[in-house]
Amino acid sequence: MPSENNPEVQYELFEDKKAIKFMDSHSDDEKLIKRIYGKYHQLSIDPYNEAESSFKSRKCPKCKKTRVGDYRIIYFINESTKEVEIIDIGPRRSIYKKWD
Repeated sequence: MPSENNPEVQYELFEDKKAIKFMDSHSDDEKLIKRIYGKYHQLSIDPYNEAESSFKSRKCPKCKKTRVGDYRIIYFINESTKEVEIIDIGPRRSIYKKWD
């Protein structure tokens, strides 16, 4: 997670229950967890730069997505509070069906 002492960090990150559940269920895959935390750090610096433009969701029209290998991170940016909420993480195929 981003630290308050890091001058690069612009946004505070929060994980939703679904994201926490994903991370807990994949805790044995250290390489994946490390890559996801790396992406979290990038999101805390500039979440707009990391966003892929093609994500369209009726359930969360203002949400963004970013890629970590075959997985997608769905997140919401609250500009007024400078927060990024990690809504969900999952395999590419199922995450799009879930958030259609």
